[in-house]
Amino acid sequence: MQQPSLQNVRIRSTRDALYIFHAVARNALPLTTRRLDAEERRAIAPGNVYVWEERSANSEATGLGMERWTDGMGWGPSRVRDEFLFYQQKECDVNDDPGSSGTPWAQMISMYPSSRARATGDSERLIKQTYSVRVSLPDDRTRGITRKWHLTAYFSQQKLDRLNTIDNIPGVGDVPVPDGWFRSARRDAKTRRDDDLPKSALAKQLPQFPMEGVLPKINPSRSACPSPPSSSSSGPATPSPRISPSHLSEQLVPLEYLQGLAYPRREPIDEQFLQRFSTQVSPGFVSKGGDRNHPPSKGHSALHPESIRCSYT
Repeated sequence: MQQPSLQNVRIRSTRDALYIFHAVARNALPLTTRRLDAEERRAIAPGNVYVWEERSANSEATGLGMERWTDGMGWGPSRVRDEFLFYQQKECDVNDDPGSSGTPWAQMISMYPSSRARATGDSERLIKQTYSVRVSLPDDRTRGITRKWHLTAYFSQQKLDRLNTIDNIPGVGDVPVPDGWFRSARRDAKTRRDDDLPKSALAKQLPQFPMEGVLPKINPSRSACPSPPSSSSSGPATPSPRISPSHLSEQLVPLEYLQGLAYPRREPIDEQFLQRFSTQVSPGFVSKGGDRNHPPSKGHSALHPESIRCSYT
């Protein structure tokens, strides 16, 4: 009969799991090398801890590995906490794995549920706790072999406080774990997803803004410069009929998009006109060294807005 890696032990953190993995790597604890049979499944109890290797391309050379873990019990959805996955046993689920109950002896055992399976209280139901790591042992590194080990532990709320810890097991909780031997498989998977994000999801994250229908259309036949306001018009200014504010408010181009556009530089003559215009005094404003009642001095005549030529290149 195949024995668990540990019995009557609870896993408090990923640190405990790494110490157990290290003990298995040093052959201080046994590795579960095959799927549990019907009798071994019925022997599962709170405090049992199993360490097993997932089947991979290296399994043919090592002769170890299982495709998946099966215990013949029904479990609810997984819950994540501190890189562990937790599953709660379904009530009164005593069905064994149909793939391993082909023998008459296994079928007869499955007809008589154990006292553990007959328990209906939530505090007596088993909880399965799993944790997975990528293993890089020193002997495997020269051959380019990377293994994947899983820890599967069982406990119940009723008996959790009565279970021991690895601190009381010599050769397990008192041997430091070397750096680089184990790394979280769940963390590795998340890192790979983050690395692939710019390639696969960046286009989905960046909104696409259709230019037609959002920005006002410019008629190239007309001058790009706005015409000066008429002196005879005394009423409030009205928006251009070519640009509908209600239409533009439906979907505006984000400021980040506009800031990222490269605008062409103005022509030198336009820059000179703008600089001269900014230093002049328009009517109704006080200039340097004068007041609103004195016109500008000679040589510094104010420029009329119509004299400035707009240029769009």
